[in-house]
Amino acid sequence: MIPFEGADNFLDLQYKKLKPNIVTLEKVVTLKVDSTASPLFYKVDPPKIYKTADIEGIIQIDTPLGSEEKDSYFQLGVVYEGSYRPGSFVRKFLPEWLLKILSINDKYGVGYVDFNHITNSDYKLDKVDSIRDIDMKFKTVGKLNKDGFFKTTIKLRNKKILGLWLRADGDDHKGKFTTTVKKLNLN
Repeated sequence: MIPFEGADNFLDLQYKKLKPNIVTLEKVVTLKVDSTASPLFYKVDPPKIYKTADIEGIIQIDTPLGSEEKDSYFQLGVVYEGSYRPGSFVRKFLPEWLLKILSINDKYGVGYVDFNHITNSDYKLDKVDSIRDIDMKFKTVGKLNKDGFFKTTIKLRNKKILGLWLRADGDDHKGKFTTTVKKLNLN
């Protein structure tokens, strides 16, 4: 189980031009979104292979997202080991969020980031993309019930997990909502 109470392994990042989410780490993780966006990373230390991730939470929506194409009520990003390690010259041109992912663990390169999407509609996110030599997979894995609750088990890759990205964004579609992650277990 991820220990939400201790902030030691959490890395909060702000985008330069965007107002950040308000993040609270207590017995749960709370991400307050008000037309905002900011990545919240969790460093898995030591990195190891897990088979599944069990996650549950609730989302209270004040102003719904017009679309879940660029924004998200919640995505669990899983950062896996790989061989991508850019040199110092290339690092100067990479976005800050990617540099944060690459620096989660100095002993490993990065190969994959899987974004597991929780939706509030019938939107099915299923696409593959890449940035540099990192493969990114986006997939809908669950849907909010009528009370805003979600619970799902995610099958993980057979690779060492370096970190997690707890993502809730509402900057593009002016969403206002609170995402609360009550439980997150790696098994």
